[in-house]
Order: sequence, then structure tokens, then C-alpha cells
Amino acid sequence: MNVLQPAVSSAGPIRVPPEPVDPATDLSAFQDMLARELRDDWRPDEWDNGTWVFTGHPGHLGTLVEICRFPGCEGPSFTRSSGLCNVCTGRYDRHTKRLGAMSSEDWINRAAELQRTNWAAEIVPILCSVTNCTNRSKGLGVPLMAATDGNPKRWHQKKERLPPLCTGHHPHRTPEDIGAWISAQTQRPVAAPEYCAVPWCGYKRHHANNIGICRLHARLITTPGELALHIQREAVVALEPDGFREIYAPPARPGGYQLDFGPLRRRYPGLATELLWSLQRQDRIGFPVNVVTTRSLIASAMNFPPAAQSFLNADTRALDEGRVLRSANAASMFRVVRARLLERYVPWSTQGDVLRSDLIPFSLLTTSSNRSGSARSMAALDFRPIPLDWARHMTKLWILERSTTESSPTTLITHVARLCTGFLVHCSARHLAPPTAAADLTREHGKLLAQALADMTRADGKPFTTGYKRFLGSVVAGMIDYARKNSDLFEHTSLSFALDYDLKIPVEQSSGADADDETGRAIPEPVIEYLFTKLPDAHVASPVSAAVPNAVYKAAFTCYMSLLRDAGRRPGETAGLQRDCLSYDGTGQATLLWHNDKGRRRGRRLPIWAETAQALETWFTIRDRHVATMPSGQQDWLFPTFRARARDKHLKTSWFNQRLRNWINNRLPDLPGPPTGPGAGTPFAKSAVFAYAFRHSYCQRLADAGIAQETLRRLMDHRSADTTARYYTVTNARKRKAIESVKRLSFDPAGAHAPVEEELYSMAAVAVPFGNCTEPTNIKAGGKACPARFQCGGCTFFRSDPSHLPDLNAHLDRMKEDLAWQIAQNARPSLITDTQAEIDALTALVHAQEDRLADLPSAERDALNEAAGVLRRLRANIPTAIDKPFIPVGSLKIRSNAVKESE
Repeated sequence: MNVLQPAVSSAGPIRVPPEPVDPATDLSAFQDMLARELRDDWRPDEWDNGTWVFTGHPGHLGTLVEICRFPGCEGPSFTRSSGLCNVCTGRYDRHTKRLGAMSSEDWINRAAELQRTNWAAEIVPILCSVTNCTNRSKGLGVPLMAATDGNPKRWHQKKERLPPLCTGHHPHRTPEDIGAWISAQTQRPVAAPEYCAVPWCGYKRHHANNIGICRLHARLITTPGELALHIQREAVVALEPDGFREIYAPPARPGGYQLDFGPLRRRYPGLATELLWSLQRQDRIGFPVNVVTTRSLIASAMNFPPAAQSFLNADTRALDEGRVLRSANAASMFRVVRARLLERYVPWSTQGDVLRSDLIPFSLLTTSSNRSGSARSMAALDFRPIPLDWARHMTKLWILERSTTESSPTTLITHVARLCTGFLVHCSARHLAPPTAAADLTREHGKLLAQALADMTRADGKPFTTGYKRFLGSVVAGMIDYARKNSDLFEHTSLSFALDYDLKIPVEQSSGADADDETGRAIPEPVIEYLFTKLPDAHVASPVSAAVPNAVYKAAFTCYMSLLRDAGRRPGETAGLQRDCLSYDGTGQATLLWHNDKGRRRGRRLPIWAETAQALETWFTIRDRHVATMPSGQQDWLFPTFRARARDKHLKTSWFNQRLRNWINNRLPDLPGPPTGPGAGTPFAKSAVFAYAFRHSYCQRLADAGIAQETLRRLMDHRSADTTARYYTVTNARKRKAIESVKRLSFDPAGAHAPVEEELYSMAAVAVPFGNCTEPTNIKAGGKACPARFQCGGCTFFRSDPSHLPDLNAHLDRMKEDLAWQIAQNARPSLITDTQAEIDALTALVHAQEDRLADLPSAERDALNEAAGVLRRLRANIPTAIDKPFIPVGSLKIRSNAVKESE
């Protein structure tokens, strides 16, 4: 699929207003309209319309809030991984840093176990490690310090700690041998100081404190009542390793689940109205209310400057410089509110005519460029960078009414803006007035527009490929034609105005229509059979928040794999099938209805086998039984998500690819390899099994069955037969059939019919331009001893067949050009005579072949053309002994019938 590549303008950056709406615009009328649309009965159990307070219910699917999992804690939890509130999360982090790694579940269970113990009886302070010293330890031991490798004067903390020591026996510097140092301290007794009143604290009592606690605890405790509460709540049992300073639930914090709009409503009533309307809009389209981000935005909005009366035209630069949006949560919610308000403001300000707006939200698009409810729908298409009014309106028409998946809308706007900027530069250089209106465009403007297209470059300054420029030119030309046919934009424009990009961009270097298709990756049929025998035992896990069991998703995966194998459509086209994709004609033949999004051809029909139709019918039965309870958006798809609040309405290729990769890599043994021949017994590479490879296998299967190339092209839905030819390899049977078809129509240089024997095809193993050489000496020398010096047109041993006609005609054209140059340069008469003679000989040879082909029946002629195409394709991949781009049919080795053919 052609995807527009991002780039920057060579004429300088395009300045775009930072705000969606002009800050000078009065939005009071828009806010009054939003106030009338507010629902008083919204979330009656959570929303109080009188006080404008939202109290989230833990466990509600539409509210991102849960109760903390810590026993006795009623704080709100917004972390799905641990399920703890912010206070308990901090306590958990502190404990794991001190005691080592521990899961939140283990920490909660251990805390609940310790809560049931008698703390007063089990308080055991740690004593000093020095023998015979009964003083309390100064903490749990300070970290050991050691010199860094890079700078000996700097110290770093090691993971090890000093043994517990009292204040008197604590060393001033870290000794090299701590054990020997402690043994030496036994002869130095230390008197017990006046300890802190906290039983397990080993620090001295602070002389200025009347409670009898140390300086450290004085920061936390100020009254005897707080001391008793501290001893009760932060008691430590055996301190290490079972020490938990905070095993009781934190005190209740009111308002943990609430969103109070009252203060914001009193200060900025317009902002409060917009925020509440956005929350109700979010709830209607399936997004839950996020209490954390909304509360953060409310706190930030209270500090908005007085001039900011709306989220749509608030000065974001001033908000950033003043750090008004104090957190990432506030900034995220600010963008969400803007996107939802813009969805309502654009239809309101344009009276329903969206084309009048230069800023269009993705959610208002009706084409497949929009995915409703996705993260992309939070953004908007900004057409303001396009400097010309007529180009801006033309781009809107294309994206809003016609564009599907051939280009990215945002990048298309960027390219059109750059193209218009370059176009204006060319107009200025040619002293032409800029065409501000479509009626001013002329033929000269079309040429300058093509020149600007030819000069476009990538973001790194390198030029675009010629094929991509032609694709971009075809898109712009299609936009002009579409606007001419479906609007009055170019009603008064001269018909001579057109994008003549063919004059500026050569055709020879452009890629084919389907050149980006993957080629040559068919999975062998034994491997496919093995996979489908193991498919019933495959484990397919359901997505998060799935409303149906895993068996339903396994049935969907099985149907998807059957369609890949038997229908050969692209993975995205298979995953995007509709529920009504299967139909039957009067004879009972099953037909698959699908859309070729890559080729921009919708409503395609493909005949399928009865077994494939039965697989679809089996899936229909399972699907229809469970999809009835899903939202209405999922009813139309063949593979719905079965999730009540899913952003995507059907399962995407990424989901299927992930399940396929997990099944192949983790749940299957080695795949079977070829039983005989080269590589026998070697397992087939698992990395070669992917969804797109089944499309190649489908094409290879049909090609091996002898399906005509034109029929195969239509089944693959390619524009070019050359693209289809790259999807399969030619087997020995097809090679032999092709040679049998063309060898009977071999001609000599005089145009006489001269069939080539089968033995000659087997002997000739070197390349001879445009045919076969029957000269024995040259054959024996491998094509390196030609007596005629490779002037095949005048050699009696030369033979050619219809598979070389395109090459012969191209060679004749080149020789005629050489003859014209020789005559113009007054070359030797002998050289001119030799060239003319060879031209005459090759012309007679071509005419003889064309006359013989014209006498054949149409069916035989079509079969011969297909065989010639097969041989030309094989020739292109075989190295030649002489530096020529062609190879005769005879260089194609043919095995005997006794040798088993390999696929």
C-alpha cells in the first residue's frame, strides 16, 4: 500500500495558529448551548446536580476507581497493577527498598498477618553487636562505604550494611575488617545513654524535648497522645527481616472518590460547563471517567488566567510557560476536553457544513480514515497550513468525501501544504501573480505545480523516488478531477489547468501498481496440512475484558486461518470482512464478498470451495449466539471484538498475528521439512509461517494446478500479471510444458521453420542472445567460442522461438537507432551495410514468427503466450556466460520423468 511519506517544506516551516479557535472569539453563546445540552439525570448514583459533585463508585465500569486492597484502607486506588492507593503504594515502595523485592500481594498478606499479633509483647529492640554490650542499636546499621574505582576520593554506598551498633560503638569511618574491629571493641565498655521513648529506637533522647524522644522522632511526634499512637501503629516485630513500620491502614481521607466542580463553577462557569459536558460526552462514547486526571485538570483550571474563558482558545503557550498545567495528567485531560469540545464546536459554528471549517476532528469523518473511539479520534485534521484557499477546499473534498486508505490524511495535508508553498515560489520566480482563487488558474499554473511536485524532497533533503512522486502526482490529479466533477470549485477555471506531472517525472522509473507486495514466500503444502491437524488443539487466549469465553475466540481464529488458506486474501482484508460476506448463487456456488482496500477496489467477489463456506457457516452459528449482547457497532463485522467497551469494533490483524505467532513459536514442535532431496529432515523455519505467506501458498497451489495466468491474476485481484507471477515459483512440470509449447515454433535467421530437438535443449547450458545456438563447437565451449562473434542475426546455427519476440523487437529498435547514428556520422559503408543486413535478418525472423502465431487458433495462441511468459521469467534469474541480458530456452535444465519433481 502506498503510504504518503512525511516531509518538511523546502520553502520553510508553515506557521499554524496554536489554538483551535481564535482567542479573540467570544464563545459565551457556544457555552450556553453546551449548558442546555447537559444532562441533569447523568449518573444519578454518582452525580449530584445540585452541588455539582461527582462521587465515583468503586467497581463501576464507567469510572476508573477502585478501593485500596490493603486491609482496612478505604482510600481510592487508581493503579491496576498493585490495586493500592497512593499512600499504601508509598509504604509498599519503602518496605521493598528496605527488605528486598516483594510482590504487593505478599506484602498485603504479611501485613494482615502481623495485624493480628500482640504488639506490646513482641516488641524486641535490636541490641549492639559488640559482645557484652546491652545498649540499643543505632538503627539497622548504616551502609558500608567504599572508594570508587574512578576517583578514590569519592565514596559510594555498597549493598552491605554495618552490623547493628550502639551510638558509643559506632565507628567514625568504615574499617576494612568490620569483624576484627567489633572484636576489638569488647574491651571498651560504653555507658547506656538516655534512649528515645520509642522502644525500638536506639538514638539519644533530645534534651529540648519534653516527651523524651530523639531529634528524629520529634519531627513526627509533638504530644504524648501522638507518641502512644505512633508506638501502636508503627511497632516493629523483631525489626529484621519481618519489620513493618506501617502495617495498619492509613487514616481515612475524605473526598478520595469525589470531583468537586463547585469552586471551578463559581470562578469560571464557562470552563466548568465545558468540562462537565466533555465528561458526559466521554461517557456516551464508551470512555470511563478518570477521577485522577479530571481532578488534576480542575485544580489546574482554578489557576487559569482571567482571560482564559474557554478550553478551546486558552493560550497554551502561556499555560506552559506559567506551568499552570501542573502534571502530565492535567495536560492529558486538557487535550481530551479540547478534542471533545471541537467535535461539537465545528458543526455548531458551521451550521452543519463541515467543509467551512479548517479544523475538522477525526470523529466527524465518514471515510475509513477514521476509527471511531480510537486514540486517533482524539485529534483533528488541521487544514490551516495549506496557504491557498482553493487547494485547501480541494483537499477537504477529497479527504472528507472520497479518500479511503490510499494515503494518510494528516500527511496528505502536509504534502499539499508543501506543494502549494513550492508552487508559490515558482510563481514568484516566473513573475506570475499567485492564484488566490480557483478561477485564476491557467495552463501555466499547472506546469508550475508539476515542477513544484518534481522538486519535492524528503525530510532529510534527499529527493523522493520517482515512483513515489508519480503516486503523489496521481493523488493530486485525482483531487483536481474529483473537485471538478463533484463541486463548483473549478466551475470558472480554465479547462487547460491540469497537473502535467508526466512531463516532469519520467515513467520508466516508476514502480508497478502492486510492486510493494511481498513475493516468493509460499508455505509448503505438507506444512499447511500439519498446521491444520494441530489447529484443534491450539490455545487462543481472549483479549482483556472479554465478555465471552476463550472457546469463542478460538473458533474465530480457526475460521480466520481457514480463510487465509482457502481464499488467499490479505490478512487485513480477511480480518475486515463483513457479516454478510458469504452468498450463494442459483447453482449453490459459494461466493465471498470482500473489499480490496489496497487496490481501492471495493465490492469484489471470489468463488470459494464448499469446505470454506462450511467453515464460515460454523463460525456464524457461534458468532451470532454471543454477539447479540454486544454494542450495535459490532453487529456488522465477521470477527467482532466481543468487548462491551472496545475501541475497535472488530478484531484486527495485530490480534490474529499475535495469537498465530504465540501458537507457532511456543506451542508447536518443529515443523516438518522436505522428506527427500536437499534439506531432507531439516525442520521448516517457524519464522517463515506468517499470515501473508498463506496468500502466496494460495497462488502457488492454483498455479501448480495449471490455472491460466490471466485467470490466476483475476483470482488474486492484481492489476498486472507480472505481480501475480512473483507470487509463485515455476515447477519442473510447468517448465517442461512451456518448453514443449515453444520448441515446435523455432525458426532460423532466414525465417524458416526449424524445430529444435529435445536433446539440444538439454545440451545448451549457456546463454545465447535471443535464442539457441546449434553450433557444436560453441556448445562444447559453453558459449565462449562463437565463430560468428555473437552476430547471431547472420549465423545459420542460430534458432529462436516466440518466447524471445519482446527481446527481439526491443533489440531491433536499438539497432535501428544505431543505424541512424552511423548514417548521420558518415560511418564506413561496410559498418552500415553489416548493421543493415543484421536488421533485415532479424526483421525477417520476427515477421516469420508473428505470421506463424497469427495462423494459430486463439486458444493455442493464448497458451503459447503464457508458456513464453513462464520462460522469460525463468531466464531473468539464470546467470549467463556472456554479458548479455538474455538467455535461450536451451539453458533451462529439464529432469527426466524418473526424477521426482519438487515443488
